[in-house]
Amino acid sequence: MSTEKKTDFATSAEIAVQLENEAKAESDVLTYTHTFEKPFEFRGHIVAELIFNWGALKGADHDAIEDDMLRHGYTLTVPAFTGPYLAGMAVRACANRDDNGIRIVDADFLKALPLRDYHKIYFSARRFLLRSGS
Repeated sequence: MSTEKKTDFATSAEIAVQLENEAKAESDVLTYTHTFEKPFEFRGHIVAELIFNWGALKGADHDAIEDDMLRHGYTLTVPAFTGPYLAGMAVRACANRDDNGIRIVDADFLKALPLRDYHKIYFSARRFLLRSGS
């Protein structure tokens, strides 16, 4: 007999429907400003806040994120519930740049974030997608 825990897909589906309904009830937010409780340091950058412009993302961004996922062995199912896709959105939507105009946020930056901050950004991307009907 297996001791492996089985996933309750019915419960997961109910939670997904609930999250979508909650997101649709909110106003359509195209940007998200994430303010750190204490400045975050990564690769010589000290960041007090990050600005994500979800509304600036285009179809080409979707294709690029999906291509990157495929290169890393991930399959895109539902964007709003696919972690690597949401992380790719965050990288592409972040408006913060260094003095040379280069993005300071990449996948490694996101992975280094404290979990609480990572989840706030991740769920902001999810809310945007759910609000748009994805």
